[in-house]
Amino acid sequence: MKTKKVAVVVISLVMLVFVICIISMYKRTNGVYNLFNSNSFHYQALRTLGHSAYQGSAPGEVLYVISQIKDQDEDAWYVEWNKMGEKCENWANETTDPKTKGNALLRASNYFRTSEFFLPIRDTKKLKVYDRHVTDFEMALVELGIKHTIFNIPYEKGKMKTYYFKGDTDKPLVLVCGGFDSTNTESYFWIGKALIDRGYSVAMFEGPGQSAMLRHFNIKFTPGWHKPVGIVIDYLIIKDPSVQAKKKVLFGISLGGLLMGRAAAFEKRIDGVALFGGPFDFFDSALYQIPSIARKLFYSGHKKTLNFLANIKMKISITARWGINNGIASMGGQSPYEFLSIGKNFTLKDVNDKVTCPVIVFYGTHDLFVADGIQDAMFKNAFKNAKSYTLKTFPFEDGSSEHCQAGSIEQSAMVFVQWMKDQKLVK
Repeated sequence: MKTKKVAVVVISLVMLVFVICIISMYKRTNGVYNLFNSNSFHYQALRTLGHSAYQGSAPGEVLYVISQIKDQDEDAWYVEWNKMGEKCENWANETTDPKTKGNALLRASNYFRTSEFFLPIRDTKKLKVYDRHVTDFEMALVELGIKHTIFNIPYEKGKMKTYYFKGDTDKPLVLVCGGFDSTNTESYFWIGKALIDRGYSVAMFEGPGQSAMLRHFNIKFTPGWHKPVGIVIDYLIIKDPSVQAKKKVLFGISLGGLLMGRAAAFEKRIDGVALFGGPFDFFDSALYQIPSIARKLFYSGHKKTLNFLANIKMKISITARWGINNGIASMGGQSPYEFLSIGKNFTLKDVNDKVTCPVIVFYGTHDLFVADGIQDAMFKNAFKNAKSYTLKTFPFEDGSSEHCQAGSIEQSAMVFVQWMKDQKLVK
């Protein structure tokens, strides 16, 4: 009798499990948002995927690449993105159609840029792939018939490569620069192509601490960003006198937003400035990425202890490892403590009240690097002396809340273009 009862119970349990399995097969489930569990890998993959809006990637190619990469495997990251870049190069070489060739080269360029992202600045592979991505980008512009001029503008012991696209006479010149990690070519996918298509004149330049200025000339970031901006404007006026009469608008991507904000405080030829995902204060933004105990150690001057803890963090966190190493290479210092100390110079706290032209800030509510509450509060009370001040917030529900509206960059282009019209920057 007991055996029969046990058998009935077992059979009932089996049937229950079977029913649950059948139901689960037909149960409707949501998709996924994150491309990787790692915030760094997710964001960088989304960043590249989002550039598909302007031929900087193809969604299917990106999804295949990330399917081949284990989370936080930096070696695989380099290898797999590099492979896709080479495939696109091969496709470009196999076709005689210039449009097809140009689009393939744009994707190749951006995949190579993505592949070298986590490599140390002085890694020989990084420099080789960087140069390759620049060559592909420039070949793409030629194949696509996009009219442009490349200037190599002298700055200290280096040269600021500047891509100049001359637009309509009744529209302003928009000067664009990247940020803490971007390359000059990537500005084309963030905002450059969107503006070119709409008839704006665009000058994409690489300043100190960026692109070849860092990789080839070892020239580091400067908080005096008005100097490179002024040099670029002066040079463009010489090469194209029509620039003199044009309205001039700055568009800074990520840290470039903070830098362009600083430039607008001192360069009085600027008629408007856009801070695209930039922090209000780099130091506060960086401290937000580390544990509170490390912040206390920094403020109390415990250099050795902070460096010890930072080095441990760097071994287990790809975000910390990349951020600190890139910061030391591009800003200076020999240790995490020294890098953070230098980072204190990169802020809008001491200059935002000096900006008198119209200002717009793009702020994502789920920005990995900026949305920390501290930056939010500072932005809400900033630019008191600006001719106008617009703080545009992008919510999660619109799919544009990530850093620099990655994955939804057409929304930011829409907002920026309308803002310029509202500010009467377009004749």
